[in-house]
Formats: sequence, C-alpha cells, structure tokens
Amino acid sequence: MNFKKIASCAAVIAGLLGVSAGVTHAADTTNQGILSVKYNGKGGVALLDSNGRYQNQYVYNGSRWRYFAKATINGREMYRLGTDRQWIPADYSDISGASGSNQAQATGASQASGVVYVNYQGKGGVCLLDSNGHYQSQYVYNGSSWRYFAKATINGREMYRLGSDRQWLPADYTAGFQNPNPYYQVQYEQIKPSIYSPGYTIGYGYEGIKTWYVMRKLGTFNGYANYNWATVNAVKRFQASHGLPVTGKVDLNTWVKLGFNKDAWFAIDSYIAPLGAGKMSSRADHINAMINQAYKYMGKPYIVGASSNPEYGNDCSGLVLQALYAGGINPTSISSTQHAFPGNEWNSRRLWADSRLKTVPLSQIQRGDLVFYYQPGTRTIWHVALYVGNGHVIESWPPKVGVGALRDRNRSIIAGIKRPFI
Repeated sequence: MNFKKIASCAAVIAGLLGVSAGVTHAADTTNQGILSVKYNGKGGVALLDSNGRYQNQYVYNGSRWRYFAKATINGREMYRLGTDRQWIPADYSDISGASGSNQAQATGASQASGVVYVNYQGKGGVCLLDSNGHYQSQYVYNGSSWRYFAKATINGREMYRLGSDRQWLPADYTAGFQNPNPYYQVQYEQIKPSIYSPGYTIGYGYEGIKTWYVMRKLGTFNGYANYNWATVNAVKRFQASHGLPVTGKVDLNTWVKLGFNKDAWFAIDSYIAPLGAGKMSSRADHINAMINQAYKYMGKPYIVGASSNPEYGNDCSGLVLQALYAGGINPTSISSTQHAFPGNEWNSRRLWADSRLKTVPLSQIQRGDLVFYYQPGTRTIWHVALYVGNGHVIESWPPKVGVGALRDRNRSIIAGIKRPFI
C-alpha cells in the first residue's frame, strides 16, 4: 500500500462524512451500516453526487466507511457515505461482514453522534488511530468536517470515532463548525476588532451614538446624526461659556461638561457583541447566535454610523456587524470601532465587496444570509439586512430596528445575497 499516496490524496477526501447537503429523493435511508471499498484498479474509487456527476473525491481499496442511504442513480446502485455529493457505486462496495466494526471497541467508549471539524495548524494532516491507540496511516485535514459515532478515552486521550474502529480522531484537533477557506474563519475567542482606541474625540463629519447625543443636547439634531457645521459652532459656543478650549470638537472634558457619563464615553466605542456559540457549536448554532443578537436591538432608533450596545440604536451595517460578531465572524473590511468615523457611512458597500463573504443566488437564500439592496434607480448599494427566514429580514431602517418583508416599497431592488456561514 502506498501510504504517501494516501496522505497526498487525503485532502481530496477530507470532506467525506461531512454535514449532509441534501437528500436524494430516490434514497432508501433505512439502509445504513459499514461497507468496505473493493477496488483493484489504480488510484481510488471516484465518488459522485446525487445526479451522477463525479466529484473529484476518492476512497481507496480496503478502507471502511459508514454509509447512510442506498439509491439507484442513473440506473446504478449506490451508497451515500456522507453528504449528498459522496455516493459510491455498489460495484466497488462490500457490505458482507463489514458491519462487525461499526460499534465502539475502545474502553470506556460511549455512543454519540454529531459533526466535528478538524482544527490543525501543523503540516500535513491529523493521523487517525485504532481503538488501541495505534496510528493507522489515514489522515484528515484542517477545515474538513466529519460525522462521528462514538466518543472514548484511549490511552488517556479523548477521541471521536469517525467510521470504523480504526478511525479515531483525537479531540485535541477538533473544533466546532468552521467555514472553508478562503472565507472568514469562525472565531472561538472573543472578537477584538480594534482599529481605533475607544474614547476618540468627535468632530465635523463624525456620526454615531456620541454625535447623536451631542446634537440632541445642543439642538442641532435634524433627524440625521452627522456632525455638521451647525454642531461645530454650537460646541464652540458651549466651550466658550464653560471655560473650555474652543475647538468645536467634543473630547472627554467637553462630553462630561455637557452632562454625559464619563464611562459611557469609552463604553459606547468599545462594545463588541459577546460570542453566542462555542467551540463545538453547529452551523445552526452560529446562525442562531447572530440572529438572536440582532433581535436584542428591536425597537431601538436608527442612528447613522452607530454600532454598539443594544442599549443604543444603530444603522443597517452596524446592526449586521454586531450580529456577525455574536456569531463568530470578524469581517475585517469594516469594524464597529471605526463605524462612526467620517467616510464609513456606507459600510454596507464594503461588506458587499468583501470576497471573504460568499455570494449565493437569491433563489438559494437561507436563514442567516445577508441581503443587500440597490438604491432605487441606481446600481449603488445603500442597505443591508439579515434574513431570518419565511420571507422576512431584521434590519435597521429609519426610524428604528424591526422585522419586515424581504422586499417593500422602500427597498425593493435586491442586489444580491452574502452567506457568512457556509
């Protein structure tokens, strides 16, 4: 057996046994068990999708895999090993006597099921072991996802069984859901997207929550929180009458003199939504965390340039940004810490242009996707919302955050869809 060849091809088969992408309608899902690959030709057996198209994924002679369904595809009997793009022809499968290895043999093994994601930053892949802790010259690679069927402690090391009792993966190299490269990787530690330090001075052209408070305090607010010349002059008059340096900008001293809380000066700028899903969470968990964070802002006012604590309001991209943080995505094209700075009013455009968020067709929209809209009569992005399912989005749209139809009279032209969790 050419182990070097197996290792070099392991990256190709790394997606085997991942989360199911769909169900073949002709499949008999009551057919489940263990099969052995029987193939005497060169290389391995190419897998197919449910339409009978080859997928450039291979399994090799003598390897054993759990199968989940049986179907006839284009007149050919096949077994599904993992997703609906991983069918093996029955011609190259042997299920006679193969089921004897489908139960955990390791001491202390417990039946469990789910999906694990490989988190390995070293060279090559993670070598699998048998139930006695012996390495098996089978590898899985960073970012690949696998179904597991049991958990056990083998030689003092926690492991997951991916298929047969010769396919145990050390828990050290597993994580929860992860996006494939080159898309944004899901974070499992609190996100800290610091571009600017909290507590920055605001002046002409700034937006956001601090500007919103200052303008309302000085009577220059006209429904749009943009630090205009009227605000500059009003701040100068206030500073002159209170013995402060007359700059027209609001620093911490001016902020406090205006009657605002000193702690809020820093807290407004520094808030990052806490992670709502952990290391072993599923894709659905991350999507739920994102949507749950967005719902915390329900009814809060629309404030241009704002992205902060649910205590305050925000704008459309500010809402989406905090939701992404809660789900574990840190889009480096924008940041909540610079959202109020001049030139960041249209951060929805930067998100739309971000290639590390996957573009998908509108016809395939799913819960948790980002919906981008064109300004009427143009091809210019001017709004982003978060799809919550059943034809509805949650969004920050004047005058407040709320849930609405996917399209309405204010934003009927959908530019496209981006998917944060793939």
